[in-house]
Amino acid sequence: MTAPLTKKIATALLSLLLAGVFLELGLWQLHRARDVLAAEQVKPEQPIIALTSVAAAGANLRPVAANRIVTASGRYVQIYSAPNQRPMLANGKRSKRAVSLEVRLLEISDNRAILVLRGLEDNSPQTISEQVKVTGRLYPRQTVDTSDPAQGVLTRIDPALIAGLSDLKLFDGYIIVREERTIEGQKISDSPLASPQLRTRIAGYYWQHISYVGIWWLMALLVLVLPWISRATIKQPSQVFTKGQANG
Repeated sequence: MTAPLTKKIATALLSLLLAGVFLELGLWQLHRARDVLAAEQVKPEQPIIALTSVAAAGANLRPVAANRIVTASGRYVQIYSAPNQRPMLANGKRSKRAVSLEVRLLEISDNRAILVLRGLEDNSPQTISEQVKVTGRLYPRQTVDTSDPAQGVLTRIDPALIAGLSDLKLFDGYIIVREERTIEGQKISDSPLASPQLRTRIAGYYWQHISYVGIWWLMALLVLVLPWISRATIKQPSQVFTKGQANG
């Protein structure tokens, strides 16, 4: 095998390798663009379901359970304050100032319990001694503290903070109340908070990823074409010079 042929084969293999890398990078960005588009779309609401049908006490909240609208019946056994929160209000806008929220522990059957976010904290909490039926959206636990620890205060809405304070088995996550009624069906209160679906956040924007697709695929085209264009450009002047010498 001659040296020029070996060089051509090596150039071709290197071009194909680089083109394959750039092609895969473009495909990755295309998939990211699709993920961004899917994350921005609001999913259709699923039917209301019992909390115990989608979640289990003492276990991590499954992804399929988060965002579901659930119902749970029981008695409130403890009241907590969650300071420095910026919740989504009923008008669809996030609170501009930090507020304190009222969170109660709802004990349900079989010695189980879940945290319930009822709304804005009141200086005179409503006394609810009877059994209630709560309907609301199930959210994952919060992971960032918003205040310092104190008696009766949740630094974040997370059942792990009260685990071990009683013999109750706690559900992961918490419920934001949409409707709260007595067992007899009497309405207790309206929540001033909204409970929109949580969406997965993906870095970047749709058109940003699409532009990267074009860039990477253009690079793939260039590494396939440029070596042969360069070879032809170098070869052409050489041929002209040889012909000129022959004529002379």
